[in-house]
Amino acid sequence: MKGLTTHVLDIVKGTGAAGMHVDVQAPGNRSFTITLDETGRATLVEVLEAGAYELRFHAASYRQAAEFYDVIPVRILVHDPALHYHVPLILSAYGYSTYRGG
Repeated sequence: MKGLTTHVLDIVKGTGAAGMHVDVQAPGNRSFTITLDETGRATLVEVLEAGAYELRFHAASYRQAAEFYDVIPVRILVHDPALHYHVPLILSAYGYSTYRGG
């Protein structure tokens, strides 16, 4: 597998964050918005190029409440576009965690 993917787990609900919107800013000033599927997953970019990517997870609109986080920005660097980059986000009402997944 190649490209950039994500999976958002909502640990308040105990499910994937279905329907959450994720803005993607890619090299070359490309930007677009993806909606996560019913499991909270999405392929964000199928063909990568080297450079910085910013993912903006819309937590408040997904949870339909601005409890603490509005938008969660995550910036990553792609050094080898031939690899697969997976960015999971674990979300609660008052915290989150992210890492490079497999």
